[in-house]
Amino acid sequence: MSTLPLPFPRLMLGLVLAFGLAGCPGESGPERGERVVAAGEGAVAGKTWLQPTDDTAPELWLASREAGADVAATDPATTAWRGVLDGADERFGETSRMIANRAVQLETMLSEIGIRESAREIIADFSTLAAKGSRAGFSDLCQHYYNLRVQGMDRPAALAALRAEPASKAGDATP
Repeated sequence: MSTLPLPFPRLMLGLVLAFGLAGCPGESGPERGERVVAAGEGAVAGKTWLQPTDDTAPELWLASREAGADVAATDPATTAWRGVLDGADERFGETSRMIANRAVQLETMLSEIGIRESAREIIADFSTLAAKGSRAGFSDLCQHYYNLRVQGMDRPAALAALRAEPASKAGDATP
């Protein structure tokens, strides 16, 4: 018999459903009510999510968010983010846009429970959990990591738990 209070399983089910429903929609036309955003329209730094119809480069969005203001595509911060995303692309099956979206989503969810971790830290930490060429699931890692943090694990313990899971050992080589 479980010793956890009834609200905890409901919370976990809600989180699983939320991640599933928030998955990347297909690259088809815009969803009802969704606007197609042209490059240069509006503030890049203020975007909360990159829609499939948004042609903003993920590295430009992340660099602009981090700077708190729009930066140029030629800015060194944008180039640095491109390197971070390229490194993640070697390990995970999702696109750079989805990795950026998920990292920012997890950063936001963690901040809502009083945990401050940046998208850059999240991507860097998760990249150590998957070997190059493994095509691991970045979104899955986000979900599991969040669940571990909600359960009270600190960052090192949660990362160690993820490292020990069989899914992260697929193709396990020194990253």
